[in-house]
Amino acid sequence: MSGRFRRRPNPKKALATEAIQDLHHVLNESNEQSLSDASARLILRIGKKHGARMKNYSGIAICRSCKVAMVPGRNSTVRIRSKSIKYTCGICGRTKTMGPSFRGR
Repeated sequence: MSGRFRRRPNPKKALATEAIQDLHHVLNESNEQSLSDASARLILRIGKKHGARMKNYSGIAICRSCKVAMVPGRNSTVRIRSKSIKYTCGICGRTKTMGPSFRGR
């Protein structure tokens, strides 16, 4: 009898994660709206294709309907209510509500 099958780490997923981190850095540092929107679309496309996600969420959200970078004060509004944060896209009007994490993180 042979031993259990062990899944090898996927090198494409590791490269995709690294590319997403680089694009996230460009998204945070760029002052041009077109460059940040292009990097936001690429982050979503790479994440969907390879199953990789952004780590270290640092405040810039991506609108899922119009696929632009939602930068607070530039093209989105942020409302802080008790126990929830509400992001509103200034282009399409979609809202994203983030509540508290009750998982003990």
